[in-house]
Amino acid sequence: MSLPANRYVTFPERDLIVKTKSVAWIIALVLGCLLTTSNEVRAEEDKLLDLCNNGNSSACFERGKKYVTLDRDNKKAIPLFRKSCAADHMTACLWGGNLIQNTGKQYSAQWKEASKMFKKACEAGEDAGCFNLGALFYKEGRASKAKKLFKQACDMGNQPGCDNVKWLSK
Repeated sequence: MSLPANRYVTFPERDLIVKTKSVAWIIALVLGCLLTTSNEVRAEEDKLLDLCNNGNSSACFERGKKYVTLDRDNKKAIPLFRKSCAADHMTACLWGGNLIQNTGKQYSAQWKEASKMFKKACEAGEDAGCFNLGALFYKEGRASKAKKLFKQACDMGNQPGCDNVKWLSK
């Protein structure tokens, strides 16, 4: 008996073994990767925290960023961004300012702290710092101060700042 040319021969008992071995192999591979990666990640996190505790502002920022992006733990990130911003890491001032502003309300202590962080970044030449401070002032009803900050951000090349200056000039 010959088989048609377009048909495949199957061996049900063999296919089950192959499928079972393949699935088991894939699961073992994935678990191995997860365990290895998990240990490596923990070691890197510990190293970043040690460097941060020894005054490395970039390490504080990087660990804070991981708390936000990977762990989704803003409460742990904020102190690291504060520490990094205090050590003149401007990106940490921006990230920390945004997180802190989001924890407060208009005219709150959190908004005041966020505005200080944005102001520090703005004065250091960060267009996003000027833009964020302008947005905060606008939300507080201080449109004229906001417009000046949006203009400053625009002059640094921040297109949304330019758009807001045009919008506030109408």
